[in-house]
Amino acid sequence: MKSGTLILSPYFQRNLVWRETHKREFIETILAGYPFPQIFLARGEIDLETMVSFTCVVDGQQRLNAIREFISNDIEVAGKTFSQLSSDAKTDFIKYEVPVIDFDLDAGDPRLKDVFKRLNRTFYSLSAIERMATEFSASEYMLFARLLGDDIPATLAEDEEASDGIDELEMEDASEAEPANEFLRDPGISEDRWAWLVARAGGEFAKMIAERGIFTPYEFQRKVPLMFVLNIVTTILSGYYNRNLRVKKYLDDYSQEFPPADDMLGNLNNVATRIQALDLPAGSIWWNKANFFTLVVELYARLSATLDLHGSRKALLDFEADLPNDYALAAREALNNKTQREMRAHHVVGLLKYT
Repeated sequence: MKSGTLILSPYFQRNLVWRETHKREFIETILAGYPFPQIFLARGEIDLETMVSFTCVVDGQQRLNAIREFISNDIEVAGKTFSQLSSDAKTDFIKYEVPVIDFDLDAGDPRLKDVFKRLNRTFYSLSAIERMATEFSASEYMLFARLLGDDIPATLAEDEEASDGIDELEMEDASEAEPANEFLRDPGISEDRWAWLVARAGGEFAKMIAERGIFTPYEFQRKVPLMFVLNIVTTILSGYYNRNLRVKKYLDDYSQEFPPADDMLGNLNNVATRIQALDLPAGSIWWNKANFFTLVVELYARLSATLDLHGSRKALLDFEADLPNDYALAAREALNNKTQREMRAHHVVGLLKYT
């Protein structure tokens, strides 16, 4: 992990989802000398020039991350960080034998994703969007949603994270010709497409998703914003529907190409700019997921018209101050059903003022 050749978060992995209590309980297991289930790894091809290969974690990401955090003194267990343990306790921890099963699978081997999904049927089993993110990791439609959901920078950060803990001497000794890390990006994504995504990461819409408190940190860990964005884009393209029912079809239909990507990205960034210009207070209902969803879709539909910012802001806040019962219900119960989505849209269309 220190050298960066063991990749904790390859392209098909989920985000880190363990809470602090689970990390502490796991470290206590090691400190007590008790066994835990195997870590599953996949070793990629050896670079014949540098004689270096990368290995990725297929199952065991949460456990290995807990070990890394404990050794870095980021977790306190039984009132002590790793540096505060006795010398004997530190030695026992470092010498603890981690059971490993090592697969000889290349980064592009389709069996890699299948093994990952089969091994993750536990208490923290994969959610629908986590399964989709793995299955459609190279889909153009999924990549577009990741860009809007501020999920591209999280992947890019892995490269920087991999070098954590390497001192200057180790860096000087490292080979100058660093091999490509095959596990950080799905092999099905071309260099040109990845460059396009990287160049557009962190746009206005992605920043709004990341910074406005629409989602909790745990929801980010479970990729909830990614499903949310997929539903926004699919709704813009096809109209309102029930729950997530059309998302998989669009992931299939636009797996190879998504021609509207440039235009939609620019338009959604413009929608985000308009919402920011409304200057809605932080505690407003319009930052709740269901209401924000409706606001984005209906602003997008009328993007060519000039929004009356003052009039729209007043109407939205007045509406919030005296919320009609039918709208309150549609934003609270069965809120992802088509009927409720259309009910909210009907109200929001009447609140947005244009010159």
